[in-house]
Amino acid sequence: MTRQRPFRNSRWPRSARRHRHRGVAVRRRGRRWVVAGLVLGLVLLLALAVALAALLDRSEQPPPQPGTPETLSCHRYGMDMDVPVRRREAAEERGLFGADLFGPGQQTRDRFDLSFEHDGVTSGYHVLAQGVDWSRPVGVVFRLHGDGAWEFESPEYNVSCLAEVARAHNMILVVPRTPDRSGDATWWEERELNAEWFRALVEERLLADYDIDRSRTWLTGYSGGAQLIGRELLADHVDLVPGGGAILLGGGQGPREAGSEPTRSQLRGLRLHWDVGRDDDGTDPRATFDALGAARHGHRWYEAAGYDNVSLRIREGVDHFDLPDVRILDEVLTEAEEAAGEGTGESTGAG
Repeated sequence: MTRQRPFRNSRWPRSARRHRHRGVAVRRRGRRWVVAGLVLGLVLLLALAVALAALLDRSEQPPPQPGTPETLSCHRYGMDMDVPVRRREAAEERGLFGADLFGPGQQTRDRFDLSFEHDGVTSGYHVLAQGVDWSRPVGVVFRLHGDGAWEFESPEYNVSCLAEVARAHNMILVVPRTPDRSGDATWWEERELNAEWFRALVEERLLADYDIDRSRTWLTGYSGGAQLIGRELLADHVDLVPGGGAILLGGGQGPREAGSEPTRSQLRGLRLHWDVGRDDDGTDPRATFDALGAARHGHRWYEAAGYDNVSLRIREGVDHFDLPDVRILDEVLTEAEEAAGEGTGESTGAG
């Protein structure tokens, strides 16, 4: 259960060292000084000409725009749009008190590498809130990464696209990292412990720091993250999602039994959607997890549990690495808003 990596630019090869060969040249001292003087004069004239040309050229060029964001194409994640890159700050950019200090204006900006400890267990999380309109109700999307935590470590890729979709629906995007530190970083191993940490993060930190419209709470997870949602969060912590729903990508198996009981409102109102590739059946040596079987199991389990809005989409010709997860998020959020008679009044530019 791993996430595909982005295309990476190749690095420049290391520059070869230049070697100088020593030799002996016999010159008359007077001739040497004459030549040296001529060379020096030519160098000075050339430098003056270059400086003058640079000044003239600079006067004709528009000044650079400060703070112009780098952009990312979301095409590979299912949407034809370019979005600002959400990039982790360097340590010196986080200020004297670090990133965890929450004060006036913090809810309107992106915050990375925040730390949260619960019952002796510590891990990190990102909150992407840039551009959200706090004069209107603000929802939340929790994104649970696949095995290895690549999405958490590299938010400048698909997380940037997910954040833009969330922003267009006036929601913040929260990307926690599993507390697991043994081997690969996974959500599904020690899932009860990981779920308890996640629950405390939501209740003790995020709901205290942000004025969230809890009727629009969304869980979305990929692969191992989907497994935690299907087997643990919806089964034993469904009260964390009083309204909204869950999107389970490339996995999402149901539990053996549930430890919490949904309300009648949750059974009727929560939207639970599974999305998986037809080829994601565990036969690929790169992805031996049977995500197709897990998604089918989770879909059947929650449908039998009495949830009204349960859906499964199996995509032909798609494997574990090709799900258009950004487009899926936008489509499910849009469908939920339309069903509720709501609307953000903003287009994400879906392709």
